Amino acid sequence: IFQGVLMAYVALYRKFRPQKFSELVGQEHIIRTLSNQLESGRIAHAYLFCGSRGTGKTTCAKILSKVVNCENVIDGNPCGVCPSCLAVENGSTTDVLEMDAASNNSVEDIRDVLNEVNYLPVMAKYRVYIIDEVHMLSAAAFNALLKTLEEPPAHVIFILATTEIHKVPATILSRCQRYDFTKLTVEDIAEALMEIAREENIQLAPGAAKMIATLSDGAMRDANSILDTCISMGDHIDENTVANLVGVSKDDDIFALSANLIAGDMASSLQSLMELFQRSIDVRRLCEELITHFSNLLVANLVGSTPQLMNISQEKFERLKEQAKTCSHNFISFALNCFTNALDSIAKGQNAKIAMDIAVYNVCNTQQVPQTVPLRPQAVPQQSENTYAPQPAQVQQPARVAQQPRPVNKEVNVQPAEPEKPKSQPAPKPQQDIAVRQAEEK
Repeated sequence: IFQGVLMAYVALYRKFRPQKFSELVGQEHIIRTLSNQLESGRIAHAYLFCGSRGTGKTTCAKILSKVVNCENVIDGNPCGVCPSCLAVENGSTTDVLEMDAASNNSVEDIRDVLNEVNYLPVMAKYRVYIIDEVHMLSAAAFNALLKTLEEPPAHVIFILATTEIHKVPATILSRCQRYDFTKLTVEDIAEALMEIAREENIQLAPGAAKMIATLSDGAMRDANSILDTCISMGDHIDENTVANLVGVSKDDDIFALSANLIAGDMASSLQSLMELFQRSIDVRRLCEELITHFSNLLVANLVGSTPQLMNISQEKFERLKEQAKTCSHNFISFALNCFTNALDSIAKGQNAKIAMDIAVYNVCNTQQVPQTVPLRPQAVPQQSENTYAPQPAQVQQPARVAQQPRPVNKEVNVQPAEPEKPKSQPAPKPQQDIAVRQAEEK
């Protein structure tokens, strides 16, 4: 009975996987393009879906495989009741093959696929090959796939999916229609989570939904996994439930700690840090959250951007703008450097609490610097010394030039005396006198 209960449970990200294009979250540009292709009959022979994890690449590939084989397409969406749609949903069809390139990346695996390409579909219109994580294929496997991918049979469609598009060869990219899946916004994920909670009869607070959406980092599958974990705590889920279960700090804690840091209150900052430690908050995650918070503060301070640029909710954006008015961008930049260095130290094995204490001390200590001096200890004094160092040399040069003409003028006055050396040639006179005397004596 216990094993039967475990097998009957289905994870939320599988239970609520979209089955139609209209159910996809946050990929309107891709849905519109694919729907237009299906309505006009301009179906490509190869597609390449790229983007970060949990954005709907594989889900969209499965929906596309259902639509091209559906017998009753309704507004660009599969009907979901025809034999072809039902066979794709339960995985009983042999016309839609899903392959994981991470574990089947050799050239032999690709050759097995290519050997089946020439066979006609059994019950559907097209044979669809979905190759997930295609960047994991070897170079020989890519080369074996090139010719068939360029000119496949008319009844074959390739759908490639990858999270690392830069690892896919250019020869593959040129043979596919590329679609980039973007990260989902916090509002879209929170709205989808609230809908799932209503269907599951779960009381999910809006603040908790936004917190889960923020932690998911734009991935719907991650958000469903976090919600699935929180449901095990009870039917009522609020921000405290999410924070205690996932091991993260609430927005109020981050704003309170950052306010103490901005005010330079070291005692309150260390006290807030100690309270977070006692709640078993992951120190590494806390450091990352502080880096993200000060990064958003810097953007709000310098740019004053919209919440979509920082992928946060409107309420949090308003609080960021208010807090950004209380500090300068020099201080924010210095705080970012301090916590980034602390994160590097934690990654290298240093005690996490000591690294955070040092970062808090350095950030708070900057408030003792006068306002006329930049809060971040830059190399300004060294630059000032360098700028003043050459000035004495420049001042001394004119003095040397002024003193040099004096000896030069003396030398010029003396040098003309050199032609007077012939005056010293009266030496022949004594010789002439001697000759005259000798002549007289003779």
